Amino acid sequence: MWIWQNTSWPNFQYDLTKITPVLEETIRTVTPLTLLSKELSSTKKLELESYILLDEALATAKIEGELLDRESVRSSIVSRLGISHPTRISKSSQAFVDVLLESIRQSSSPLTEQDLFKWHQMLFLEKPLLYDMVIGDYRHDGMQVVSGRFGKQTLHFEAPCQSKQEVAQEMQLFLNWLKNAPLPSGYIKAAIAKFWFVTIHPFDDGNGRFSRFIAERCLAETENTNIRLYSLSTEIERNRVEYYALLEQCQSGGMDITDWIIWFLHQVKLAASSSMIKLDKIRFATQFWDQHKKTAINTRQRKLIIRLLETNDFEQGISRKKYKNLVKTSEPTAARDLKDLLNKEILEVMGAGRSTRYVLKAQ
Repeated sequence: MWIWQNTSWPNFQYDLTKITPVLEETIRTVTPLTLLSKELSSTKKLELESYILLDEALATAKIEGELLDRESVRSSIVSRLGISHPTRISKSSQAFVDVLLESIRQSSSPLTEQDLFKWHQMLFLEKPLLYDMVIGDYRHDGMQVVSGRFGKQTLHFEAPCQSKQEVAQEMQLFLNWLKNAPLPSGYIKAAIAKFWFVTIHPFDDGNGRFSRFIAERCLAETENTNIRLYSLSTEIERNRVEYYALLEQCQSGGMDITDWIIWFLHQVKLAASSSMIKLDKIRFATQFWDQHKKTAINTRQRKLIIRLLETNDFEQGISRKKYKNLVKTSEPTAARDLKDLLNKEILEVMGAGRSTRYVLKAQ
């Protein structure tokens, strides 16, 4: 039995006594981040959001089996936020960023069917060649989630509704609940909203990312902000095997989704913790650029520094070979660039021989 076949669908049940300790822990993790963000200048707030949006865009695409060009996404973000000059923008990256921004900027307004259709059209600029996908409207027939090759496929989930009219009725119920439902916490509401939407599976494609958009709108409303403070998709992507297993488990049984809500809250907590680290990186980056505002740095070197400031390479460093590939230059030029940055005390060496890596020097 699928969850939507229960006679009490969609009256989800959960054990608040089990959820409350996790909820309190999540709020304790998120609260310092929201307070600190309110103290940031508008420029620094946008800078934090640019990091979060970059992670969010890349991670949510990866969950759906897509790969976006990092530099193109980054350029789209800084262009839309107006905090830097873009270098390379693609239509797909720009559309993706536009939906991410619009969905969160409007989090204080009720979500409508028209919003969903508009974002769906923005995300899917062109129809896939292999099948006749409905874009900007609800699906017109049944939906199954399957894996494996033809003839040996595994059915993971079958969505409710066999027609567009049935989907529209189901979605109206969902949107009314989203607007009016009284719940113990907005964090619980976000967890239920994500689960409910992805269970309805109203579109031919894009249901997973739309469910995350909706969850993050609920979180932003709860935290009284209209910017993204942390990337939920990044944590879900890191734990996606667990995510799919739990989703499948909860979608094929009774109406109790306590386990799902607890898992979701844990991802929010992890995302907020990661964002606090990014906040520290912003502080480091601010000190760095203040210290080196008069230092001569070429375009290739600047690209490396931005990469080190924005990614996990910040701690791990980068090899000369990786730098050469990053900026697409020759071996001698890469060697000169790195030596120059060492002489200017911007970089320092970590390791030796083949394990040599270059990291930003502590300011």
